[in-house]
Amino acid sequence: MTHYDDAQDVSMRPRGYGFEDHDEVRDRHLHIKALMERRKDHLIDLLQDPSLTPADRHRLEELKEEVKADIASVRAGGSDSAFQALHSRYR
Repeated sequence: MTHYDDAQDVSMRPRGYGFEDHDEVRDRHLHIKALMERRKDHLIDLLQDPSLTPADRHRLEELKEEVKADIASVRAGGSDSAFQALHSRYR
């Protein structure tokens, strides 16, 4: 337990998640990032098919760019609400 000289001083109270909560949140965020990376890899594999029509190739390229943009949007952290939105999109 952390000791503070003045327990009533709001500026001395810790902000954000506790250490135990931080691990759980980090693990959830890593799981969502892994889902997005797997989706991107799957799209890259699909794009290797030489029998794709130009329209299908274009659609897959657009999907891949969307996934890459989503990955970049949370690369430097991202909020819980952003991760929740992405989780519902990529599960």
